Amino acid sequence: MTTRWIRHILLWTLIPLLMVLSATATSAQVVGNGYNNSLIYKIESGTNTVYILGSLHALAEEYYPLTRSFTYSYYDSQKVIFEIDPTILFTSTPKPEIVKQSMFTNGMTIQKALTPKTYQLLTKKLRQMGISPKEVEKFKPWKLYLLVGGTLDSAKDFRPDLGIERYFYQMAKDAGKETGGLETLEDQLNVFDTLSFKEQEALLLEVLQNGQTQEKQFVQMVKSWHQGNLAGMERFVETFKAYPKYYQAILVKRNHNWVPQIEAFLKDTKNYFVVVGVAHLPGEDGLIALLEKKGYTLERVSFARP
Repeated sequence: MTTRWIRHILLWTLIPLLMVLSATATSAQVVGNGYNNSLIYKIESGTNTVYILGSLHALAEEYYPLTRSFTYSYYDSQKVIFEIDPTILFTSTPKPEIVKQSMFTNGMTIQKALTPKTYQLLTKKLRQMGISPKEVEKFKPWKLYLLVGGTLDSAKDFRPDLGIERYFYQMAKDAGKETGGLETLEDQLNVFDTLSFKEQEALLLEVLQNGQTQEKQFVQMVKSWHQGNLAGMERFVETFKAYPKYYQAILVKRNHNWVPQIEAFLKDTKNYFVVVGVAHLPGEDGLIALLEKKGYTLERVSFARP
């Protein structure tokens, strides 16, 4: 296994498929007279303000510079929180625990774990990507699901190094702002590793068989994000209910775990800028609905105040 592929797969492990797959460029930024349709919400408590940004973890150059709602919310905050501690997310050194948890250690191989049909489709896709099946024979199905899903043809212009997280982490790092994460590396890995092999294979087979359909879905997802269309994002999230256990693990459980942390942020005297994948916002299981059920009022940040 080459260092090149370990680092590549490390990146896609830490950024779940639901939020990383991107699409071809859409239209120019939706801006007019200082307004934009960015999916940023704020909650004001008696002591501070918490901003919640629905992000894309990979973007294309044409989406920069970001519009003023982004920068206003960031500059009005003293603490910047991501899904995972960014010092882990953006490390250039592969973490041993990631490599270990994503690989078979009992003599099992991916060929043995998959049905012949799925394995045949996988090897064909890997060769198209320039990867020898031998290089990844020890990887579990969920790891290959992330790898294959993270390299759809239309994603070539979208790069993680241009994602919202890296952009604001670099700004926070340069400014000396405090950063943190909502969950641990182990939490993120367990989203996938606790799925049964049957469930992992179902996800892998879906992306192998229906890659073009998924690309079209992500084109619409990016457009919805870009236009600030929360209803459009909700329709996208609904497609993942076809895999109930995965949907529960990647969205529902994590959202419920994050709500108490956001509530704790609201008791601080400093403002918080919370950056999470946009798929965590919409729907009855989304952060917006869960926080509203708790009695909080969320206001859309649609312009930069003077």
